[in-house]
Amino acid sequence: MRTSSTIQTVFLTIFALLSLCATPAIAQDIDVVNDAQITALQQRVADLEQRLADLEELAMPLIKQAQDQLRRDKAKAAARARMRQDRGKYSPEVLGEVEALYQTANKDWRSPAAVAALEKLVNEYPDLNRTGCATMYLGQMTQGDERVDYLTRAMTDFADCYYGDGVNVGAYATYYLACHQWAEGSYDDAQKLIDKINTDHPDAIDHRGRALTELLSELRPETPATESEDDTGH
Repeated sequence: MRTSSTIQTVFLTIFALLSLCATPAIAQDIDVVNDAQITALQQRVADLEQRLADLEELAMPLIKQAQDQLRRDKAKAAARARMRQDRGKYSPEVLGEVEALYQTANKDWRSPAAVAALEKLVNEYPDLNRTGCATMYLGQMTQGDERVDYLTRAMTDFADCYYGDGVNVGAYATYYLACHQWAEGSYDDAQKLIDKINTDHPDAIDHRGRALTELLSELRPETPATESEDDTGH
């Protein structure tokens, strides 16, 4: 992978620069080192330190990029594993009916037909992965106490469910509920949910592949939370 190769090149360069710091010039007899040589050596060290700092600044975004990609790949693998569980428990006909209901809602998530399809999933197929996604969507589309109820159910009853893009239903519901509580001014309740994500879901992502822990770290009492802009799933 190009990112990995670039990171390796950067660190090899850093190692080479560090090696230069141990050249024979540094080992000269102190009695024969004059002021000009000392000044030149100090400047050389300062130049090397600056080059190292520049290389570190270059490497850090590449390292974060690689870490983010690893997090997304791990989440998608977990999603595929959860979906395989359903294929092992239910017939293709049942799974086909469930997917048809889900895609009906997917055409227009806020239409009456979508709400009816999602509610049918929740009521008739309570242990399927897609039902967890449906419960999450109902939490996103409703308001007030009804929203809190759906999000809480998604967080507690469907914590092991996933969207196809690797978004974990339990973590995402916790995130939405934290944002809701924060916007309502319930900062203590919101903080408990933030702590839950940091502890239970440190690698969880949203539909854009962004880490939920990073999104939540931006919350401030003086700036009410805004939920993830992308409220569509896969």
